[in-house]
Order: sequence, then C-alpha cells, then structure tokens
Amino acid sequence: MSANKLTEFMAKTKLITGSGCVKQLKDEVNNREYNTMLIVTDKGIRNSGILEKIETILQSTSIETLIYDEVKPNPTVTATNEAYILFKDKGIKSILAVGGGSVIDSAKALAVLFANGGSIADYFGFDIYGNDPIPLFAIPTTVGTGSEGGHAAVITEDHVELKTKKLVFGETLFPKVAFLDGELLQGMPGSLVASTGMDALTHAIEGYVSRNGSVITDALNLHAVRVIGASILEAVGNTENVEAMNKMVQASCSTGIGMANGGLGLVHGISHAIGAQYDAPHGIVNAILLPYVLEFNWIADPYKFAQIGEALRVNTWGMTVEDAAKAAVEKVKELTREVGIPDKLSAIGVDKQNIDVLTDIACKDELYMIPNPRKATRQDIYNILESAI
Repeated sequence: MSANKLTEFMAKTKLITGSGCVKQLKDEVNNREYNTMLIVTDKGIRNSGILEKIETILQSTSIETLIYDEVKPNPTVTATNEAYILFKDKGIKSILAVGGGSVIDSAKALAVLFANGGSIADYFGFDIYGNDPIPLFAIPTTVGTGSEGGHAAVITEDHVELKTKKLVFGETLFPKVAFLDGELLQGMPGSLVASTGMDALTHAIEGYVSRNGSVITDALNLHAVRVIGASILEAVGNTENVEAMNKMVQASCSTGIGMANGGLGLVHGISHAIGAQYDAPHGIVNAILLPYVLEFNWIADPYKFAQIGEALRVNTWGMTVEDAAKAAVEKVKELTREVGIPDKLSAIGVDKQNIDVLTDIACKDELYMIPNPRKATRQDIYNILESAI
C-alpha cells in the first residue's frame, strides 16, 4: 500500500452507537417523510423478541409498518424477487433492516427494486441501477457482517445452472442510518458471536492486507483487529457482557466501511463459492478458511502480518518480521479453536468431490482475487481447499 496511490473513500452512513442507542430510531424516522416502512428481518429475530422492541419504538411515530420476516441465510435472486413482488404494490417508501448480513443485504436489494423494478439480477455490478434506492435504515443483530457500513448487497444466483454469489454495488446504497447497540445484542447465542465475530476478524485482516487499501482503510481495519482480538473471547464467553458486545459490533461496522473502500481477498473468493454451492453459513466458512489462506498469504507482506500479530497481543519482542508474521497466523488459529469454530470444512458438509467446481468459481472471482496480497494460481486455490476440507 502506497500513500501516493489514487484511492477514493466513501462512508455515507450515519452511525449511532452505544447501549440503548436503538431508541433514537424514532427521532431518525420522524425527521423524514418515509410514510410506509417495510421491516426486513428473519424468523430468528422475531422469535428472539428483538423485533417486538423495534415495533414498540416505532409505535410512537407516524410511520406505517409492514413486516417481511422470511429472509434466509445466503439470500437468493428468487427469494429477493419474490419479496419484491409481494410488497411492490404496498406503497413502500423506506426500509428498516433488523438482522445480520443476510437481512441487511436483502434489504439493500429490495431498496433497489422498489426504486427500479425488474429482477435483482438486472443490477449485478457497479451503479447499474438508474434510480436511487429508497431510504434504508439498519439495525445489525450480529457482530460480524459490517454490511450496515457498506454499499454492497451479496445475492446468490440460484436461477442459473451453476450457483454463484454476485454483488450489487451502488454509491447510493449505503444505509442512511445504522444503530450499533450492544445492549440489544445481549444474550445472543455464544456460537453466533463466535461465527460472526470471526467473520468480522476476517474482514479486518483481509481488508488490512488488501492491495487496494489506503492509510485510511488500514487505520480502520488494523484497529478493528485490535478491538476484536481483545473482546471476542469475553463476548463469546458471556454474551451478557454489554461492553464487549458494544466493542464487537462497532469494530464489525468499521471493517464494513473498510471493506467497502479497500476490498477483501482470497478467503472471500473461496467462501462465496462454498456459500453458493452448499448454502453454508458465511461466517463459519470464513473462520475455517482464514488460517489456511493466511498461511498462503503471509509471505507477500510479512511486515503487515507482523503488525496483525502485535494487534492480536502476540509478544513479538525479539522476533524477526518473518517469525512475527508466522506467529500472527498461529494466533488466528488459536482464536478460532478457542471460540469453538471447527478446523475443517468437512465439519459443515463440504466434501472433496466438489473441489474442482469450487476452485473454478473462486478463480474467476476477480473482485477478490485481484486485491489479495499474493497472486494465487488455480493450483494454489485447489491446494488451500484440499487442506481445509
């Protein structure tokens, strides 16, 4: 990363943070004429009681609300289009996403469709839509996606023979306001904190070593590594620890802003292939792959990897840069084990008979291959998958 390189930085979401901040939702929507709002969420959020809290807050506003709670992990073209058809004649003027990355991505996609019509597959790419998406608000309920701070929606192409994940990007696709409330997340399952927290760590590390990074994205991502490394075990061990939950959700959002501006890398190129083919949980796939990809990548930028080790509180005193970089990789492995993430993809159903297909999909995903710090050949990706399975 050179400070002389031409970069562009966008951060267009107003962030409201801290315990109880979700109560500010009322003031934010009352300040605008949003009329009919669609709340996009999933059954888990409804059953957890979080949705009821949000509805109570909105009762004192003039907003009429409708609810779509059918979002599934790894949202698809088919499901997104069906949701749009279900609500397109309801006069929806704004959207509130209450959930994790799949929910927020679905909400972004619907915001595009309500303004432009058609199929979400029509808008894969950068700024393809003609009309700005309708206003979107976001309340993340996990500590890993970062989607509330970015301008992309990840959608699985399920209407074609070979399923792949595609992205809808747009300069106007950032949520208007996001509420990062650790108090709202208290009591969530420790396993969910583990998988989404390691997802955030993946974003932070991949963003920090990305070839598309800048001084600004480095600052966001490296500090997120530091915060997550210091907080994730406490958050997993006691999800009632509101201080740890606030730190995790805020660090996750900072990685979302970082990846929106500096990109990611090989972990995501491979995990998106797996997610599309197996409908596997994104955070867990990332967490399993991360150590294997770091072992491959570290030689391309030992200094940055050594800094990652320091941020994760590895005692690098007296080490060479190379040894410190390798120690960082070992620390990530240790964290993965300690939060209970399996060390093999076979544990979540990925089998070796599909390595060739997964390798081919990942190889073609230039969005992640190009920013990766080390150029990866098809054989490199094959080898990583073979080791990880």
